Amino acid sequence: MYDNVDPALADGIGPAAAQALSEFAVMHQCHYELVRWLVNGRSRAPVAVVKEIDRYEEKAAKLILKVPMGDGEDLRRIEFARHRAAVKESPAFAGQHLSTTVHTPIRVGDGSWITFQKVAGRTFEDTEVLTVLLYRMLDRPGIAEQPGVEPVRSDSATFTAACGQVVAGVLGDWAVHPDMDEKQPPLTVAAFLDLHLAGQFAPGGRLHPYALLHQGDRTHSEPDGRDLPNPFAVAQGRYFSDTGLIRPLLGKTHGDLHTDNALIRVRPAIDTSGYYLIDNALYESRGPLTRDPVHLLLYIVARTMDELSASQQNALIDLLLSPHGNQSHRLPGWLVDVVREVDSACHSWVEHSGLAPEWRAQTVLSLLACALMFVGRTSIREEDRAWFLRLAARAAERFELTHPEAGRAATPTAAGPEPDEAARRTAWIGRMCRDLPEITGAVARAVAQEAGEDAGGSLPGRFDALRTAALGGLARDADYREFIRQIGGPDPDTRFGTEGADGRPVEDEAYVCPLSLCDRREGREPGGPVPVCRLPRSRPQRLDADPR
Repeated sequence: MYDNVDPALADGIGPAAAQALSEFAVMHQCHYELVRWLVNGRSRAPVAVVKEIDRYEEKAAKLILKVPMGDGEDLRRIEFARHRAAVKESPAFAGQHLSTTVHTPIRVGDGSWITFQKVAGRTFEDTEVLTVLLYRMLDRPGIAEQPGVEPVRSDSATFTAACGQVVAGVLGDWAVHPDMDEKQPPLTVAAFLDLHLAGQFAPGGRLHPYALLHQGDRTHSEPDGRDLPNPFAVAQGRYFSDTGLIRPLLGKTHGDLHTDNALIRVRPAIDTSGYYLIDNALYESRGPLTRDPVHLLLYIVARTMDELSASQQNALIDLLLSPHGNQSHRLPGWLVDVVREVDSACHSWVEHSGLAPEWRAQTVLSLLACALMFVGRTSIREEDRAWFLRLAARAAERFELTHPEAGRAATPTAAGPEPDEAARRTAWIGRMCRDLPEITGAVARAVAQEAGEDAGGSLPGRFDALRTAALGGLARDADYREFIRQIGGPDPDTRFGTEGADGRPVEDEAYVCPLSLCDRREGREPGGPVPVCRLPRSRPQRLDADPR
């Protein structure tokens, strides 16, 4: 029970935030009641409309309450500071389309903050989040409108116009003009992607576990029938050369544009020009301008993937890469309209600058980066994660085909010939994992004996390339056997496989690969430790218990 805080609100924001809000409310003689949530529960930062009843001032008001996480100890980067910067740097745009801050932020003990905002001169009953228009257009349940008001009616034309208006406004009225930084050298591909993905590959980052699983330089796409660039290798600088060739188009950016943080005026009638952005936690005064439109589109896609068949999902990748291509007839008309409307809004804005070619190239890279963002999000359905990874790979392929000057990295990250399409998970991966300590020792001895150079390159380099290929799930059995022969062992046991490390049946408890890379299945010595997978470079991972 938290004094002066509605139990439903306290439950939604969590114990730590509820306690902090309660202390603030008691001190300021206020009471807070939940009116409605503004997001669907997928966001890590709860956002709600609340009633604030102020007994000291003897007044009441409706406010937006949000509980965003802080950015470590850098108080200049918390949402409150970014929001103030956005208002100061664009006062005219802020007055029309941004919420305004109320009170000072309240620190919560878990590293988050409570902030209050309001839409100046507007009533919340006039607006709904853009997601409501999307769901009403599709006649889908799952998101509630405000109680006691007339339901919203939406169709394809209305939703499309709203998306186009928001993008056109963010670019034309907020960013105004594309800019570049002449004081900085051109960026590499990886550095440009890092403008979107900074910190996500570090241990604890959203993409860290997925990057460990996809470390080869190529990945095979069954729907496309060919190998594609591994987007993780591209983003981490292992695929393209370190040539600086991208001058980012920079300007004021929202940083997290999606349908849950854009309010649209819907009463007494829908007015798509009356939009308000209620979340500026990732605002940047000089961010990559192609990110916001791409992120909005992919967020809409993520919310509606369950509406699309496999063939339509294939066609959607083609549409996103070529909005005016010939695959549109296979897709729902509303989705084609939205993609093309956003594309048209972008190009209508950028074409006067003569920078349309740069915009197109950077849009492809933003598709790659934003697709990887969705790969790492817990809100994504597991069956959709592979689609976003494939979109990222296709975007990388498109950039490589249209920008040969990017070149390839000097040292490839995968060894030997192209992977065997029929056997991507092979026994050699399990053997290498099991024998990694012995292989490491054999390589060190070979190098010490000055036997580490041959026609195939250095043994340490080939060893690292094979390890990367194993983490990528690639077929390298012949290369692995030849490598083991050259270093003098350990013996590549041909019996290795599903019956245990020595070919004998496994009895009692058994353990299998935690990364789903191979068919390794081993028992545990009585009283001994659980077998481990040694392939990840960060630290070994214990094998998973076999449910069979």
